[in-house]
Amino acid sequence: MRITRILIEALCLLLLLGTVIFLIVFWKNIPDSVPTHFDGAGQISGFAGKRTLLLQPVIMAVLYVSLFFAKTMRFRSFGRQEVRIPAPPLLFPLMKLALLAGFAYTTVCCSLCRPLGAWYLPVFLGLSLGPMVVWTAIMLPRVAKP
Repeated sequence: MRITRILIEALCLLLLLGTVIFLIVFWKNIPDSVPTHFDGAGQISGFAGKRTLLLQPVIMAVLYVSLFFAKTMRFRSFGRQEVRIPAPPLLFPLMKLALLAGFAYTTVCCSLCRPLGAWYLPVFLGLSLGPMVVWTAIMLPRVAKP
């Protein structure tokens, strides 16, 4: 399990650094106006200046650091004692990998002025939020008991 976590962390760092390197290398070839908004079908519906692409690695770095340090969830309920629930070992690393992969893919598509595709939204949401929804559904009954 430890090797799996290390591999996932390495993939996350590669996605983050790869996105930064991609932007640096291809910056001159990126058009001045790039897609910044997509509809539910993944089609381009809004444009802005290419400098907005610089936000993608910043958001990715914040997500990486935030989910790297997320070890446990805390719940406080109506004067009862705080309950600490440890997260499954791969929950946050897998969510982090899915989120960073989604942002990296979005950055590349925006840079190349390509639509995301109709598959992007359900796959991105399913992979990034699915594990948290399943874990919450399993753990909620345990927290609700007095």
